[in-house]
Amino acid sequence: MPQPSEHEPIFASADLPAEAARAWLTALFDAQAAAGDPEALTSGQRADLRELLGSTWWRSLFRGESTVEDPEAILIRALPPAVRAASAASEGAIVLALYLRNLINEAWSMAWDHQLLVATVEVACGEAARLRAEGADRADDEVAELAWRLLGFMRSEFRVESALLTGRLEVVLEVTDDAVRQAGPLVDAIRECAPGAARDALLREASNELTYYRTIRACARVGQRLLTGDRRDAAAELDRMRAHVEATDFNHVDASELRGHLAAVDTINAARDREWLHVDAGRIRFVYPFGIRQWGHADASDLVEALRVRAEELGARGGSFGDLPVVEALARLDLSDVWQGTDNFGRGYRGATIRLGDLLLTRGGDDAPLMTIRSRIQLSQLGNHSVVFELDLDDAPAHRVAEALHLASPVFGDLRELGDVLRMAVPNGMPLAGIPAVAAGVIDGLRTLLDAVPGQVSGEDLVAREGSFGILVTVLAASIVDPAGRRRLSDTHRLLDLWGAPPLLHPLPSGVASVADWALHDLDSVRTWPLLHLNRELLAATSNMTLLASFTSPDYAVSEMESYIEFAHSLHGMYHGWQDGVRYYAERIADLLRDTEVTLEEADELDQLGEDALSPRRTGVIARLDDLVRDVERTELSLQSFVQSNEAIMLFVESPDIVASPPLRTDLDTILESNGYERLRNGFTRAVADVLGTRLRPLLDVVHRRMAQAYTEETTALREARDQRIALAFQLLGVVFGVVGLSGLAAILQAGNPGWGPDVAWGLLAGILVLAGLISLVLYLLARRGRRTLRRGGRNERR
Repeated sequence: MPQPSEHEPIFASADLPAEAARAWLTALFDAQAAAGDPEALTSGQRADLRELLGSTWWRSLFRGESTVEDPEAILIRALPPAVRAASAASEGAIVLALYLRNLINEAWSMAWDHQLLVATVEVACGEAARLRAEGADRADDEVAELAWRLLGFMRSEFRVESALLTGRLEVVLEVTDDAVRQAGPLVDAIRECAPGAARDALLREASNELTYYRTIRACARVGQRLLTGDRRDAAAELDRMRAHVEATDFNHVDASELRGHLAAVDTINAARDREWLHVDAGRIRFVYPFGIRQWGHADASDLVEALRVRAEELGARGGSFGDLPVVEALARLDLSDVWQGTDNFGRGYRGATIRLGDLLLTRGGDDAPLMTIRSRIQLSQLGNHSVVFELDLDDAPAHRVAEALHLASPVFGDLRELGDVLRMAVPNGMPLAGIPAVAAGVIDGLRTLLDAVPGQVSGEDLVAREGSFGILVTVLAASIVDPAGRRRLSDTHRLLDLWGAPPLLHPLPSGVASVADWALHDLDSVRTWPLLHLNRELLAATSNMTLLASFTSPDYAVSEMESYIEFAHSLHGMYHGWQDGVRYYAERIADLLRDTEVTLEEADELDQLGEDALSPRRTGVIARLDDLVRDVERTELSLQSFVQSNEAIMLFVESPDIVASPPLRTDLDTILESNGYERLRNGFTRAVADVLGTRLRPLLDVVHRRMAQAYTEETTALREARDQRIALAFQLLGVVFGVVGLSGLAAILQAGNPGWGPDVAWGLLAGILVLAGLISLVLYLLARRGRRTLRRGGRNERR
């Protein structure tokens, strides 16, 4: 059985290679099995564990590549026996606990969903607690128990990450304070243990965690103080934190993360004497676009109406889309009058609106909402559908605006992990993970509704790209805040010069960069555009975020521009659906062409073997080629129809007729440009050109030539065979007549019949000759008809 070695790093450290620990555990389990140990793992359990203890298994799970059974079932089956087997060996439990911590940290870097990671921690720690309750007596039990406590501490680490992802410093402060309260006593208990390699490794890991979370807590505390108006210089406090971090032996991952936290607070502290932005009034919209692929001659207006009717019926039954109840289903889009345009074909930007229940964001234990988020589904007859969430900004400093914007992030923390400090719920109290998860639930509900609509469209035709969303921030009134006080901002273009403007425009982060990562953003890539119908406006955009500010325009004029921006963001879903439709046709044609190539190779092989043109194999190949060509041509025609219908929509979107008057079109063009519409359009037309410009047509021409050649060979062979049969028939008939004439007929004429007279004999002869002539004529006509049929078949195939 393997023994721990002071020169071998079998006690794994987070975020560092741990192959030695893995190899040691594998050797331990194999040795126990070979020795027949009562706690030894079976061969099946060792096989499960080999996968579970390797990063490849986790990577395939988080990338969606795994086809194994429920991963939690594997955890529940494999981990408890492993904990029991490892605990039977000296320091085995410590090695396993630290290795699992290392493995979970590595898996943690691959996904933001903590569910499976938490399950791993709970299953392993739960089995270790059960063993302690049974009273197992080992010399290293005290250190092993602390090792399992350190593994269990990861649940608090996951909560801290979720808190950071919310962007709310008061939540971060509360959750990290709880983590520090757990880590401090753990470090003290480890220090009390007898020195040794296992105890020292455990102390190093726990001490680093304590310093790490104390630093995050201190950063959150200083950042919150500065952002809430206390602008005393925090440089000395930050220097002390930085020195403490540098004196700790952190791995490169933890060290880089703490540098990010300190840099963010440094930036806030450095800006304490600058002019800060304060949003007095405004609103935010999150637009999650999606498309619905429609095939053939399906009518978009019929589909929208069918969905509206079913949504209305769903609401009447008290149903919901995902977690949101249906409030009402309106047979119109929630739009301003600027969209009253129509063209000669009666098309317009019309559709249906399905209003859903509100979302409430509250602090734990407090029913007063921090935010109320309204939600709706926009179904458009043009195909640019979206799920929209909207909230108001009222007397919001810059950091509160950043917190609100974080709600849309696809990696927003799962609020169900933070229910005691921050909670999102519908009015009936059901807790929710966050807006991205709610949007995904609404999309799934629409897929279910589509499955119930008769016709060619199903839930599989709804296309919604994960992580695709647009944000619109509207500022209606703002102030400048500096150490001298607060004053009204009158120039919208000064807004971008104020500290605190970056979160209004910078794309949301893909993860946690710091306690206030928005403070590190810059606006170097921001572009601004002029609008015709707003007074002293500001329109700025970066990536999927748009900022609209106007302090002197009437609300209806601002709402018109907001509807333009929402329209522009929703087009991404429509184009995503079109792109997926083109990809479907491309894959279908590619499959047919591969089958055609295989069939042509089979035809070539038959040619080389000298296969007869009339053989069953040869005619079967010809029939398959015929079917394949027809399938390819039908698919190509269907693709052409799909493209033409989409291009008709594109022309309408780009025409003046879509809005009520041509001058209004000017601002719509500006907003489409700011949102990257040209890139969407070019991407689609390029995809179509790539598919239709493939070797499809040349290959079809080759197939047609090969089939014409094969039909010619088959026709020639059939004609020769029939001519031979007809010639043989005439030869046989001639022989019969010859025999009759030379023998039977001669005998009748010469000898006669005693009962017949001469007239009867000559009449019989004449009858035989007439019958022979008729038979010859029938055979001739049949042969001629066969040749005509062959010629007609050849002409048809050539056509």
